[in-house]
Amino acid sequence: MASKPPVRAVVWDFGGVLITPITKLLDEIARWHDISMVEMLDVLMGPREASTPDHPWHRAERGELPTSAMQDEVAPFAAAAGLTLRGDEYERLLCGVFDVHHDAVARVRQLRDAGLRTALLTNSFKEFRALLEKHVDFGVFDVVVDSSEVGFRKPEPEIYTLTTARIGVEPEEILYLDDFAANLVSAAATGWRTIHVTDVDAAMRQLDEALAG
Repeated sequence: MASKPPVRAVVWDFGGVLITPITKLLDEIARWHDISMVEMLDVLMGPREASTPDHPWHRAERGELPTSAMQDEVAPFAAAAGLTLRGDEYERLLCGVFDVHHDAVARVRQLRDAGLRTALLTNSFKEFRALLEKHVDFGVFDVVVDSSEVGFRKPEPEIYTLTTARIGVEPEEILYLDDFAANLVSAAATGWRTIHVTDVDAAMRQLDEALAG
C-alpha cells in the first residue's frame, strides 16, 4: 500500500476552531422560544448538510445579502417551523461575543514558521471581517478564503477547489480542521485529509499525530 504524501498545508476553520462556537448563543435564543438549540440552528442558520439558494444565512455568507436584512428574510423559515420570532434573534446571535483559542492561533504561527502553508477557510459575512481581524491576526495565514468574498460557502464543493488552487499544493497534501461534519465531508471529497474538531485540545493532538505521519 502506497504511503500518504506528507502534509504541506493546514487549513483552519474560524468559528469553533480558532474561536468558540456560537452554540451557547443559539442555546440562549432557543430558550426564548422553548425549543432545542438544534431546532433554533436550523431556523436561523439553515440546513448544515447543504447550501440553499434562498436561506438568508446562506445568502449573507455568500455575500448576496446584508446581515441587516436577515431578520426580515428569515421570517418565512421561522413560520414554516411554527415560530414567531421576537425580532432580535440575529442581533443577539451576531453580537460578537466569543473567546479566542489562543493556543490554536499560536499553532498556526508555529506551522507557518516550520515551512507549512497555512490557510483560513471560513463562512462569514462581509460586515464581520474587521471584527474577526481585530481578534485574530489574519497575517498568520498564507491564504484567506472568506465565503462572503468569493461567492461560495462551505460545504459547496467550489470553495474547496478554489482554496486548493490558492494554496498551491495537491489536495492530498492538505489537512483541514472544522467543527461541522458536513464541511469535512465535502473537504474529503476534494481529496483533503480532515480533523473533526469537537474539542480543541484533542484536535491539536490529532494535528500533531497527523503531521508526524
